[in-house]
Amino acid sequence: MTTPLKTMWQTTLDAATDFDSIADVDQYQGAAGLAYYLGLPTSLYKNKTKFMAWLQVLLTPFNDATTLACNMYSYFDIDNAVGLQLDLIGQLVGQSRTVDFNPTNGSSPTLQDVDYQVLLKATIIKNMWDGTIPSLYTAWANLFPGGIIVITDNQNMTMNFTLSGNFTSVIKDLINNGYIVPRPAGVLIGNLTAVVPSVPAFGFDLETAYVSGFDVGNWTILT
Repeated sequence: MTTPLKTMWQTTLDAATDFDSIADVDQYQGAAGLAYYLGLPTSLYKNKTKFMAWLQVLLTPFNDATTLACNMYSYFDIDNAVGLQLDLIGQLVGQSRTVDFNPTNGSSPTLQDVDYQVLLKATIIKNMWDGTIPSLYTAWANLFPGGIIVITDNQNMTMNFTLSGNFTSVIKDLINNGYIVPRPAGVLIGNLTAVVPSVPAFGFDLETAYVSGFDVGNWTILT
C-alpha cells in the first residue's frame, strides 16, 4: 500500500531522477531477461556452442545494467535502504547522518541506520509539508505508527505540540533539538510536551480525547 509518506519520498526522488524509460524494459531483466535474448537467435545459430557462449558474454553486462536500472527504486526505497544508500538519500533531501549535538545516551552524533531512517523521513515531511495541521497529523501517523501529535495554534505565530509515541532515546533527542517536528516559516514552537505513556494528557477543566483529569490523564514532560 502506498502511504502519504511513501508518496512524498517518490515525488522527491522523481524530481531528481527520471526512470520512466525503464518501464518498457522492466520485464527483460535478470536471468529471465538474459534467457529471453539468448532465445532470439534463429535455429541456424542456436546449436552453435561457441556462438551462444560469445553472445552470453556480450549480453551479460547490458543485462546487468538493465537489471540495476529496473531495481533502482527498490535499492533506494527509504524503508529498505541501508548504509551508503541512506547517505545518498540524505544528500538528495538535504540531511546529513551526523547531527550537531551529542545524544544523551552517549552514542555518536553520527546516527545509526535505524535512527537516520526516521530523521530522513521527518526531513522529507518538512520539505513537502503544506503547512496545514490536518496534513501534519497524517504525516505523523505514517512516521510514528500508533503515535499521536496534538497541535495547538496559539494565534500569535506560535504553536504548541503534544507528542505521544514509542520513541527511542535518540529520537527523543532529535525531537528536542528540532530535527523531527516541522513548523511553518516564521512560526515558533511555544511548548513541546511529551506525554507518558500516551494521550490523554493530564489537565484540569477539559475532558477530550487529548486532555483528561485524574485516573485517566497521563503525566507530561515539558521538553
